[in-house]
Amino acid sequence: MTSNTKTAIKRQIPFLIGGTITGVIMAYYIGFLPTLIVNSIMWYIKSLITYKLEWRARGLTDQKYLLTYFLAGVNLNCNQRTLVK
Repeated sequence: MTSNTKTAIKRQIPFLIGGTITGVIMAYYIGFLPTLIVNSIMWYIKSLITYKLEWRARGLTDQKYLLTYFLAGVNLNCNQRTLVK
């Protein structure tokens, strides 16, 4: 895991925790599908504002690092499964 990926994960942890907590509370009151849509939009906007004000960067670069790290792991697992069979 590169240092860019580690810092991206550290920056995303508050948004993951907050989104999970508000998602559980909202799902109890308004249902799963509206919660999924509203909570995703709400925390995406909060993360954009936080990144602009606090880190003076775009949050999309961190999301790009995390996505490429995740996709590399998925591709590795798929390749290992095909080799075993």
